[in-house]
Amino acid sequence: MFRYGPSGFHHAPGVFGWLFLAIIAALLVLGVIALVRLWGTPRSRGVLFPMGMPPSPGVDAAIAELRLRYARGDITWEEYVQRSSNLGFPFPPGIRPAGSPPGTPRPPPAS
Repeated sequence: MFRYGPSGFHHAPGVFGWLFLAIIAALLVLGVIALVRLWGTPRSRGVLFPMGMPPSPGVDAAIAELRLRYARGDITWEEYVQRSSNLGFPFPPGIRPAGSPPGTPRPPPAS
């Protein structure tokens, strides 16, 4: 009934059989690598923000310089408020710098 040998119906898996086996093995290896990388990634470190902090909007160089000049004491609070509003960063009315009560003049900058 079943004959094996040169005159029988037994055939080896040809080129396409070996190619199919290689493709299946490669997909299996890639799947295992993907799972290991996915499980090895800590959940606190997101894909979008790898440093743990969301990206911040761009810093305006003019405002940064203005803040630096105010911090050094080169300009007064009123000048700071006026220049920052000119640059597009207005302050609400009545805002005073922290640490100085309303009506007290600022000390002159140290030279």
